[in-house]
Amino acid sequence: MKSYANIFLGILAVMFMDVPTSSATDFGQAPILAKQVKDGTLPPIDERLPSTPMIVTPNDKIGAYGGTWKMAQRDTRDHALLIRNIGYEPLLRWTPQWTTTVPNVALSFQPSSDATEFFFRLRPGMRWSDGAPFDADDIIFWYEDILNNPAFSDNVPEWLNAGGNTVQVDKIDETTVAFRFSTPYGLFPTALARPEGVEPVSYPAHFLKPLLPKYNAKADEEARAQGFSGWKDRFINVFGVPGSIDDPSRWHSPDVPTLNAWVLTGVYGEDDPLIAKRNPYYWKIDPMGRQLPYIDQVAFTRVPSKSAAADAAIAGKVNMQERHVSARADEILAANDNLQPFTLIESDMNYLTLSLNLNDKDTVLRKIFQDKNFRVALSYAIDREAIISRFAPGALPHQAAPRPESPLYRAVLARQFISHDPDLAMDFLAKANLSQKDEDGFLLRPDGKRLSFTIDTEGADRFEMLSAVIQYWRDLGIDVTARNLSRDVFVTSREKNDHQASAWGGDGGLDAMVIPINYLPVSADSSWFATGWANWYVNPDSTDAITPPFPVQEQLALYDLLKATANSEKQMQLMRDILDISADQFYAMGIALPLNRKGVVAKNFHNVPKVMPAAWSYATPAPTNPSQYYID
Repeated sequence: MKSYANIFLGILAVMFMDVPTSSATDFGQAPILAKQVKDGTLPPIDERLPSTPMIVTPNDKIGAYGGTWKMAQRDTRDHALLIRNIGYEPLLRWTPQWTTTVPNVALSFQPSSDATEFFFRLRPGMRWSDGAPFDADDIIFWYEDILNNPAFSDNVPEWLNAGGNTVQVDKIDETTVAFRFSTPYGLFPTALARPEGVEPVSYPAHFLKPLLPKYNAKADEEARAQGFSGWKDRFINVFGVPGSIDDPSRWHSPDVPTLNAWVLTGVYGEDDPLIAKRNPYYWKIDPMGRQLPYIDQVAFTRVPSKSAAADAAIAGKVNMQERHVSARADEILAANDNLQPFTLIESDMNYLTLSLNLNDKDTVLRKIFQDKNFRVALSYAIDREAIISRFAPGALPHQAAPRPESPLYRAVLARQFISHDPDLAMDFLAKANLSQKDEDGFLLRPDGKRLSFTIDTEGADRFEMLSAVIQYWRDLGIDVTARNLSRDVFVTSREKNDHQASAWGGDGGLDAMVIPINYLPVSADSSWFATGWANWYVNPDSTDAITPPFPVQEQLALYDLLKATANSEKQMQLMRDILDISADQFYAMGIALPLNRKGVVAKNFHNVPKVMPAAWSYATPAPTNPSQYYID
């Protein structure tokens, strides 16, 4: 990740001031916890913290205990808000400046010289939120009984594979584990610092083992007695769907112990507000030896839309938030003088990334979509300047490509086929053998049917922009329909390859190497332009796999080489080669380069950096250490 240092060091400068080292011999704690210790309902603090707690340097100054962090959460599939704010505690984490990874749950980290083995020493004495010990056995439980359990999944996530083989995890001792790969995997620390990296430390063995037949011979019998179809149904009801953090059910059970700073007390999707209270066993302290977090609790108010989240901020129901409120930040700040802005350095590469499903189940439509001439025609048809003036004033036209600030910026990928030229678009349709029209003026497919497809998105703002875009395609004679789906329906249809085209945001602007999903089909969950090819990359033997053509296979082989090296310069060159192929293939198109955004924070809410990166792979704002935020 050293390649990203140049981007953010100049922008973010020094985000943390020096704070005197504590000379205290005793740990401090929140008054509410001190009272529980006095009452005998909670062990003393030195029995709750690990022998080597993680020290977090406050962004501005040592904080005060107390208060409620207030946010607005959409009432359907908005678990990403939880992940980004209270659910990011991986073995390794990003630095606040997004320049490198540092130990987090791990006390220390040591890779082998050939980047095939990665050793993690855990913090002795660390505990789950219910007080039970956390150690190497919890990670081994995840590895043996979740990751490699065919009852839960037959596909291991791409980031846990190298050389076509799944990671091997071994226990060295009670506080040491080794992650071993069959080939060098220099990108593993980077992958582990992404939001998905919390997976190995998310499964409390002491709590979950009784739900599995391997450890409890009566697990199935007990599950059926409670009305479940079997042990697996009960496990999912208690824990949520295992295997991926990207499932809202993972936040349905407040009883599951965690390592997070705040622990849910209610059920996501039901409770309003949803409250998360401080974890009395949280394993981080400030430089004065005072246990974090400073803030007592986090309250998520349910709202039906992004616009309603902004309304909640205006009404005083938000005191620090960036998700959902950025589009109306200026309006919020003008209407609520208790709030002030902070800047989000945009990492997305596009306001609207448009992709056809090159693996569409309709074989005729698939052949049309795979013809690059057809995709080029669609791009030339769009009047980006008109779209920008209406929806994103001040933005620059941009294809689905890394941002100009990125060292991976490729001018060809970013600027090709970007002008508005309907006549040229028609020429490219003719090159794709699409010129015959029906009596209503719509183009006909080679089989005589009308050329028709749907393109899906989620969210009112994106749908409005998409509706304007597809009108240009309809003017060419293509019967395109835009659909605004619920998040669940949108995601599920792509998991099943039941989609024809997608319109979404643009991951991979500054983090193209970390999240390359729009540049090559590496993720069956997110490379929506070719889910079948992505399934082939993850597992060629999968029933959902579709063998990609040679240029795509060449890209994927280059990406395997990239993952295998720990040399940052070699990684950069390999990624440039991958992007050159992506430019030639032209899988997806874009509209405009997003501008930097604003978040809002109350004037009495402190230690929030004035500037922070904005990206899913960074899990904004989690690496800025929300546990050190505080409220006057």
